[in-house]
Amino acid sequence: MAVRRIGGCVLLFLLPFLAAADGGVSDKQACPDVGLAVLLSEKTLGQGGVQTLDMDDPVTGLRFRSFRSMRRVAVLLEFAGGVPLSGSVTHAVLRGPNQQLLKVVEVIEAAPDSEGGPARIIVEAEAQPREARGIHTLELQDAEGTQLLVLPGVRFPSI
Repeated sequence: MAVRRIGGCVLLFLLPFLAAADGGVSDKQACPDVGLAVLLSEKTLGQGGVQTLDMDDPVTGLRFRSFRSMRRVAVLLEFAGGVPLSGSVTHAVLRGPNQQLLKVVEVIEAAPDSEGGPARIIVEAEAQPREARGIHTLELQDAEGTQLLVLPGVRFPSI
């Protein structure tokens, strides 16, 4: 699992789709994108593209979004006014029904932008269609394994 802390440049393959879901790609994006041809050739992205699902956690009041492609899922957490966690995220666990673990491949902490946008944490995992079904729990941990956030009720869109 790769963990990245990024100010203005996010190299996650889903970023162009996250930006499109938010209303457009920033003109300040200087990072190279992974092309659709690569995503389609690797069968990471199917003809249906990336599906999204907006959710709320009634306990924490956190709004978050989940994404699904053919072989990957992602959870985007947005924190207005900075990241209200007691430490820096270095590890994430996505636990599904029957305690099944999804293979987390990347965790990205993106600092708030200069316009005061929210801090973001993006967790990406590999998941076949059957593995993405049901209700999952996302756990964010620091380097010592201390739980920083437990978010139950994560669901992924069906494709």
